[in-house]
Amino acid sequence: MILTGVDYYPEQWDESLWESDAERMAVLGIRVVRIGEFAWSALEPEENTFHFEWLDKVIQIFTRYHISIILGTPTNCPPRWMFQKYPETVQQNQSGQRLQPNIRGERCISSPVFLKFAERIIENMAARYGGKESIYAWQIDNELESNHCTCSYCTHAFQKWAEKKYKTIQKLNKAWGTAMWSGTYSDWEQIEPPILTEGRKTDWYNPAYMLDYERFCSESSAEYVQFQCSIIRRYDPNAVITTNSCFGKYTPDYHSMYQTLNVAGYDNYPPTAIPDDPQALYSNAFVLDLVRGFKQKNFWILEQLGGPMGCWMPIKKQLVPGMMNGYAMQAVAHGADLVSFFRWRTAASGAEMFCYGLLNHDNHDNARIAELKEYIQRVNKINGLSDTSLISQAAMIYSPDQEYSIKNQAQSEGFAYWTQMRLFHEACMNLGVNIDIIPEGTDLSKYKTVIVPEYFVVHQKTVEQLEEFAGNGNSVIITNRSGVKDENGCCIINDYLPTVFTKLCGCHVTETDAIGTLKQRIRSVHGGVYQVTSWCDLVECDTCEPVAEYLDSWYAGTAAVTVNKYGKGKAYYIGTVGEKNLYRSLMLEIFSQDGIPTIDNLPAGIESTVRSNPNMQFRFFFNNTEKAAGFIYHHESVSLKPFEMKILTQSGEWI
Repeated sequence: MILTGVDYYPEQWDESLWESDAERMAVLGIRVVRIGEFAWSALEPEENTFHFEWLDKVIQIFTRYHISIILGTPTNCPPRWMFQKYPETVQQNQSGQRLQPNIRGERCISSPVFLKFAERIIENMAARYGGKESIYAWQIDNELESNHCTCSYCTHAFQKWAEKKYKTIQKLNKAWGTAMWSGTYSDWEQIEPPILTEGRKTDWYNPAYMLDYERFCSESSAEYVQFQCSIIRRYDPNAVITTNSCFGKYTPDYHSMYQTLNVAGYDNYPPTAIPDDPQALYSNAFVLDLVRGFKQKNFWILEQLGGPMGCWMPIKKQLVPGMMNGYAMQAVAHGADLVSFFRWRTAASGAEMFCYGLLNHDNHDNARIAELKEYIQRVNKINGLSDTSLISQAAMIYSPDQEYSIKNQAQSEGFAYWTQMRLFHEACMNLGVNIDIIPEGTDLSKYKTVIVPEYFVVHQKTVEQLEEFAGNGNSVIITNRSGVKDENGCCIINDYLPTVFTKLCGCHVTETDAIGTLKQRIRSVHGGVYQVTSWCDLVECDTCEPVAEYLDSWYAGTAAVTVNKYGKGKAYYIGTVGEKNLYRSLMLEIFSQDGIPTIDNLPAGIESTVRSNPNMQFRFFFNNTEKAAGFIYHHESVSLKPFEMKILTQSGEWI
């Protein structure tokens, strides 16, 4: 069964509401409640004074109603007494200033004092609740980002990280290319986090240094997760442990972070207002597949859109009918086995009081409660769905190094790593092709097509793996700004771009044009004309053949997209950034050649995926637009209302 849950904060509500809330949830069919991740001050109101009785009572109430618990460690929000008495537990921001404890997440996860208190509260919780049947899983902290604290503890940790990696200061200087601007280090203590004051930006710093700094920040957060896991498993070796990922300013390497966790979790807030621009990339399908790739298996939604957003921002547009249900089903279609809606009650105080949950402040049933009931009834009727997963013949490699480097050094105005990934991904969804988003080093043997967007920072093992993959009869797709830097983040010299991929792609780039927001055109060999922007590589064919050429500017007639035979397979090089239809056209042709079945008549905005196992199959069709749409599938007319999901079983039944 696909589990349905809600996020609940009993410490924020009068005790008289707990029982009635649990009863209402049970009647709706809610089976999981997520609690505790912000409750430290309620659990330890004074140093070394613990109050767990109220949490005992909450767990007992939900257990009576057969609702299981996802219990959060409350370490994201330490009590005020800690910050007051131990100011060294407060983070320093990238301006080098201590944060003012006011909202959440201000703790320094490297502070020995904070870690001592964190260990104690987690130990108390794990000793009390570990192994209890009512505890379905544990959630570590909340929406962890990379640790960008600049305090003395984090500075020292960065120095030790660099020393462990490079062993000698001479090797570090060589790797970072510190001869530029007399930046050579002579002592480990000279290495400090970047301080951004007086308009100073990250791209003022040595990019190789910044790449390693981002790696360090990500590893710090991963070690923090391991620290908490080890405490919980000390008391409950069989505990199921997760955390809730998000994609914010400081996104860590989640593939690394989730290695010690049992299941990936995500906080899913799709847009409630759909952009008018037909070229806009807004679908949350991409991040759902990205999250599935963290553990390369089905995942959980720990916060699912339950109402219009309104925290730290103007209140967003109300959910249109069917949107809440449709977005929850979209998550299931991409591999979610648990969907927990945020939140049961809309907060009555604090910064999130207008971040609406399922129940408004009036406490009455409403349209969102009705949609929740409809969603629960629907997923509960689909027998065997939770025993299925997404099996893909296509994959896309996601590498945090590329995100870190390209974000730090903008390649042109509007150029972004995620843009090209989303363009490829949306094409796959609109063609009805499952696609896995995988980390570097993943075994590629089960795939026929692998997409590698903007492989800016090169790892030689990945290059060799892709050459072997293509040589064995498969397709590899490489894009512009690939092969630019070595693994340290310094430019590769004495070779044409795409450097390490010139043999695989059979081409070289003679010039580049960072056109930014300008619009130009290319024409494919099949006659299609497509608009391009952001970047133009002028590609010269060595052993490859042109697939498309530029129509505009001084390089009209020059190749923009190429294909090269490599061993038994093929390698494509895309030297520009195009509109959606370019990627759809390319992927349709490539999938056809690779023997991957497609659906080529879906209207724009219609997404299709398949969950299956050897005994059953469910094909999902989701209308991710505000307009009704229709199409023919297997000689049958299919119509979809805005945000409607329809599911076709292997036996031909629509559910």
